[in-house]
Amino acid sequence: MSSIVELRAFKQRQNATLVLVDLHRAIVEKTSSTQGDRNTLAAAIANCRVALEHARAWRMSVAFIRPYEGRSPQSGLGHYSRWLESFEPKRSDMVFDRRMPSCYASAEFVEMAGHVDGNYVLAGLFGEASCLSTAVDAFHRDHRFTYLADASASRGLNGIPSAAMHESVTTIISLYGTVLTTQSWIRATSQKLGVHG
Repeated sequence: MSSIVELRAFKQRQNATLVLVDLHRAIVEKTSSTQGDRNTLAAAIANCRVALEHARAWRMSVAFIRPYEGRSPQSGLGHYSRWLESFEPKRSDMVFDRRMPSCYASAEFVEMAGHVDGNYVLAGLFGEASCLSTAVDAFHRDHRFTYLADASASRGLNGIPSAAMHESVTTIISLYGTVLTTQSWIRATSQKLGVHG
């Protein structure tokens, strides 16, 4: 399993780290059965894009998390779904692979999170799986992350609609970390980085 991780460059940066989870075409294509689900998913992805643009503009560290999908029988190489458009990592970004839902299933992610004392911003797919399990793991490590609730979406389960599931997941995650909207986070970080307004 190979990870694109530039920890040396990352350690030299002083700004916050934005962590984007599972922004892949195959994951999105498998989801969103109703028009309402598709709209909610599209809004979450749009907010992820806004958060990424803000992070890039302020030269914040960016980490992408992806599931490791095993080896291709034809090539023997690791198989990964294609990134959503405009979420392709740059050479300066970190990319972490994991086999389980939590970002902490990646040893390299654990190292990065430890280096920033667990102070990172979490967004992406899906709230009820990867984001929630990451929040619980962060709590057990005494890491204090921020979750961008509107830059994430949850899937419905056992008759619970996706919107109700996401509202519940967001409430649960607030027990483990800070929950903000994307615009609240942008305002807070812009002020911290010296832009008031």
